[in-house]
Amino acid sequence: MRLYNRKTINAYRECHPKADGALRAWVALIEGRSFRHFPELKTVFGSADLIAGDRVVFDVMGNRYRLVAAVDFERQAVFVKWFGTHRQYDKIDPAEVEYGYPPC
Repeated sequence: MRLYNRKTINAYRECHPKADGALRAWVALIEGRSFRHFPELKTVFGSADLIAGDRVVFDVMGNRYRLVAAVDFERQAVFVKWFGTHRQYDKIDPAEVEYGYPPC
């Protein structure tokens, strides 16, 4: 799959330095594979949840962080929409959150 907004991931890594290694590992897993559909993605990311349409929520670092992405399986494209702590995640609507740089 192709990750289209690497700048966003890099900004989140700066905002959450404790999650840096986990985000790098997530990127490597996403870019290193091709997924035809959500059940195939779920075999690699067992805790991932499909929440609405193309939105997938990934648990990062043992669920300390959450990453929300739009995944287009047909185009093999991933667009990171949001990343933050589990507590911050509880304050957003993952189905509606839009792409943007993190508020550090």
